[in-house]
Amino acid sequence: MKMLTVVLVAVLALTLRSADSTFAETATPISHVIVIVQENHSFDNYFGTYPTANGTLVNNITSQLQTVDGIPNGTCVPYGKGCLSPYHANVSSMESPAEGQVTYENDYDNGKMDGFATYSGPQSMAYFDYTQIAAYWVYAEEYGLSDNYFSPVLSTTNPNRLILLAGDTPVSQNYGPPPYLPYNLTILNQLSTHGISWGYFDFLTPGQPLVPPINYLSGLNTTTLNQVQDVQAFLHDLIQGNNLPSVSFVNAIGSDGLDEHPPANITVGEAWVVSLVDAVMESSYWNSSAIFLTYDEGGGYYDHVPLQQLLSIDHEFDHALHGYGQRVPLLVISPYAKENYVSRTLLNHMSLLRFIDYNWNLQPLNQNVANSNNLLDFFYFSGPPRSPITLGDNREYSAKTYPAPIQIALSSLPYTRNGTTIGVRNTETPLTQTIAPIVAVSLILAIIVIGSRSRRTRSI
Repeated sequence: MKMLTVVLVAVLALTLRSADSTFAETATPISHVIVIVQENHSFDNYFGTYPTANGTLVNNITSQLQTVDGIPNGTCVPYGKGCLSPYHANVSSMESPAEGQVTYENDYDNGKMDGFATYSGPQSMAYFDYTQIAAYWVYAEEYGLSDNYFSPVLSTTNPNRLILLAGDTPVSQNYGPPPYLPYNLTILNQLSTHGISWGYFDFLTPGQPLVPPINYLSGLNTTTLNQVQDVQAFLHDLIQGNNLPSVSFVNAIGSDGLDEHPPANITVGEAWVVSLVDAVMESSYWNSSAIFLTYDEGGGYYDHVPLQQLLSIDHEFDHALHGYGQRVPLLVISPYAKENYVSRTLLNHMSLLRFIDYNWNLQPLNQNVANSNNLLDFFYFSGPPRSPITLGDNREYSAKTYPAPIQIALSSLPYTRNGTTIGVRNTETPLTQTIAPIVAVSLILAIIVIGSRSRRTRSI
């Protein structure tokens, strides 16, 4: 009896431990998440005319692709004594729209969506297409794109990037630090606490201060600071094939024009992102990876979708933060990403945290994260991982040519490519969190029953 009890207790401990992510077990085949965050482009600015560029590129491929909630026909917003319609930018570098929390609120004008040209400037009505960002349109064609993804709050870079790390922000605009955000409130600390490796990669200059949003974090020790590295370390980890963190945040802040923030040449930033994606695809990590490519905020560029009034953050700010903010692109690139899938699920930057927590069997970081939808609908895990599609200049798939050949015949896909709209919240539970308590209770009951039977046997 004593031996049986010991065995059952050991099994119970292992069962409970399997529900704890200290083992770094994942709820999906994805064990490496890579989050790439670029700067200041709205969804309409990059994908408002996808997939046919306003009907100017219709062929046997583009005619089969999923459409998106793009720029409506006939759009014209007030400007001066008349109005200004969205227009195609025939250049790859433009003057930046005017930015700022109050400016953005005036752009959206309480849901009327008519202040962009007046407040952020006429350049805010420009949009790009495959003639400038062919690679991004190829990624949308071959993998997953969301047309219902928003920055968390209607404001500038720093609060939105801080929310991506913590589901909260101590600043409402690009000022500070101080105030600071305690490291122990971030997803980085949550991962470390549960034995899950992470890396934050940026363009670092030796001897110079850290760049936002990492410079807002207080309570960083030497071990944590060693996980904040230059982007070259990320590429080195991919090449070596034995040291890539489970979760990587990759950014171009501090670079020389690679973050796509206007007036930078967006084709240069896109080429840098393609080099990162190609490096992942050519590494030993591809079959276990998911790449999330998004933009911190819309930068004042026009987007026609009204804001979702779902979030408010106010830490004695002069002007409270409201969310969600501007609609921005999200591309999901993975061997498990559905091909040419358009997700309609309501998402924001905290949905990435929600997925990370879900995937490593963690509780949501905080209530703001818990209230954000997961993005599991992008993935299909019932089939084998797809082969990578690298975008070299002299290959079948090119970073400069859209559309690209379809990898899997669209008529043969075992899933629909048109995502179903999901509301404010979905509440999936990782399988280990569901099963572990049941198994644990069953084992405890078994111990009690066996123990009582043993006592009865001895008494007889």
